[in-house]
Amino acid sequence: MVEAPKFEYKYDLALWKSFSARLSVAILVIAAGVFLIAMLTYLYLSEESVKESSAVEARIQLHDAVMAMRIQTAESALRGDTLGMEDYVSILRTVKPYKHAFTLMTDRSGRLVYVGDSVLLMNQRDEVPTILRMMGSGEAGMQEVFKHADISLLIHEPIGESGYSAGLICSRKDILSGYLPLVLYGGIAFVVGLLVLFSCCAFAIHRLVKPLQQFTDAARSIAEGNLDTPLPEIHSEDELLQLRKSFEYMQTSLKQHIEDLKVTTAGKERLQSELVIAHDIQMGMIPTTFPQRDDLELFASMTPAKEVGGDLYDFIIDDDELFFIIGDVAGKGVPASLYMAVTRTLFRNLAGNYQSAANIVRQMNHAIASANDSYEFVTAFVGVLDLKTHHLTYCNAAHNAPVILTNDGTCRLLEAETNLPIGVEDHYHYEEQQIEFPEGSALLLYTDGLTEAVYKSNTGNRKLFGEDRVLHDVDKNRMASAPEIIDYLKQHVTIFADGTEQGDDLTLMFIRHGKTQDKGTSSSRRIIMKNEMAEVSRMRGFFFSVCREYGISDETAKMLNLAIEEWVANVINYAYPKGTRGHVEMTANVSPSRLLTVVIKDHGVPFDPTSYAEVDIDAELDERAIGGLGIHMVRGIMDSMSYERTANGYNVLTLTKALDNHD
Repeated sequence: MVEAPKFEYKYDLALWKSFSARLSVAILVIAAGVFLIAMLTYLYLSEESVKESSAVEARIQLHDAVMAMRIQTAESALRGDTLGMEDYVSILRTVKPYKHAFTLMTDRSGRLVYVGDSVLLMNQRDEVPTILRMMGSGEAGMQEVFKHADISLLIHEPIGESGYSAGLICSRKDILSGYLPLVLYGGIAFVVGLLVLFSCCAFAIHRLVKPLQQFTDAARSIAEGNLDTPLPEIHSEDELLQLRKSFEYMQTSLKQHIEDLKVTTAGKERLQSELVIAHDIQMGMIPTTFPQRDDLELFASMTPAKEVGGDLYDFIIDDDELFFIIGDVAGKGVPASLYMAVTRTLFRNLAGNYQSAANIVRQMNHAIASANDSYEFVTAFVGVLDLKTHHLTYCNAAHNAPVILTNDGTCRLLEAETNLPIGVEDHYHYEEQQIEFPEGSALLLYTDGLTEAVYKSNTGNRKLFGEDRVLHDVDKNRMASAPEIIDYLKQHVTIFADGTEQGDDLTLMFIRHGKTQDKGTSSSRRIIMKNEMAEVSRMRGFFFSVCREYGISDETAKMLNLAIEEWVANVINYAYPKGTRGHVEMTANVSPSRLLTVVIKDHGVPFDPTSYAEVDIDAELDERAIGGLGIHMVRGIMDSMSYERTANGYNVLTLTKALDNHD
């Protein structure tokens, strides 16, 4: 079930995390930048204006003082007096436009005759000659001085014909003192402007985001199944209106889809129910009980790839004659299952009346081909075994050739004419073949779901199970019972496929003329496992079932399982490189003398446990070699342990344990 996302409708979430909010913030930043640049430009221009107006005021004061000196000089000349230096200085001291400004005066030779702040002037003695030179030029002017310290302004003007020049030095701080309130007011205006702009943007964003929050609420409610959830009303002709129309369309589409899905689901459920019934009917048509005779061992299994399949097997025993069939209908699913049922019914009706395998096939072909408007066909292998005369007749209708085990130890594919499949051509003449089938001989019949079982790797490479694996598995299990052989083949196919989905049904039938040796002579039990630790539990269940079968006590079985499980786990963990698929095969056998033999086989990296020296368990931990405890435990529980690396690349470990009669 998909968990619904959790939403928290907070103003800050809508304000800072929505696209429109981010866009508005970007606009706000740009507007603030433009506003700041405008303010700085204005302040800069204002600074020049303030500086100019301040300089003019100071210059006027100095000029007034100079004019006063000139007037007094003229008046003194009329009186026949001469103004002294003190008179000029007293007038010059009245010039005080700023708190930190000071005056100075030079004679016509450029010598300093008066200074209002000698300390400051002496601190900037490097610039004194320049100042004196400018004032001694006899011209009025205004220049910046003291640039290495606080930049100041020098205003100077000659005092008529007296030969003196009056000067005024004003600091930048004093000149711009009227500029500071302007900067303060400009900063306040900037902050207030930003707050107003931010408030406007926030209000606009809130109004823009509010409908989106409502749409989010509606979407959440719709996702929970409330398809009639009302949508917010949108009166603007913008994207929000288009979004509302899209939501309306989605609601309508979902309602229609759900209605269609209900109808489809009901149909699928009905079809699934019918398929289950069809599967039960199909599986009920094939025999699941097998004959218990001294001269015959027979077992079969069918595993459909889908709910129902197109494979079939059947047999009939009439006195001492065994009629048997295995077949595969072209196609899959329900149509194939119907043809399977027809084919099986025809075989049952014809087997008792037509003693020849070829005649049975001919009659089945005529019945199907004469009314085969859908052009379906069936591959089949039909045989008749006379258990008294040991004579086998068979007819192959384009089916896979069975595997035959002869009593001289041969394992091969049976020579079988191909012929046409059943249902292709009416009145086709099917050829019959026959061989001697003495006691000890056996047949494995199968459909292509066995040889064409496929493994598909992650890279897309495909590999088929193939006939060679079938021959190998049947040959090495020749002494096993019919159920054991079929179970082993099915296990091997499952391990080989490694989860790859199969497209073909898998049907197996094993027939042996005579029986395998009883448990007194001991037939082996086998299991194949993937190199996955999950398989250890399956191995454990297999081994305990073997122990119960041979009457081994639970206490002894648990002790033996410790050794076997230890070694199987080691093989799964270390025999194959990480990420490599492989398998482990285990065979268990108990002889008439109560000797348990367990063979564990893998095709991983070579490893001989018998080459390891005995572990000194009494030694100190820091003196004991790493590893070997598992091998030590296996040796301690089992009577013997032998290892062989075969020519075809298999590791084979054989463990034996002599069992007491009370075990």
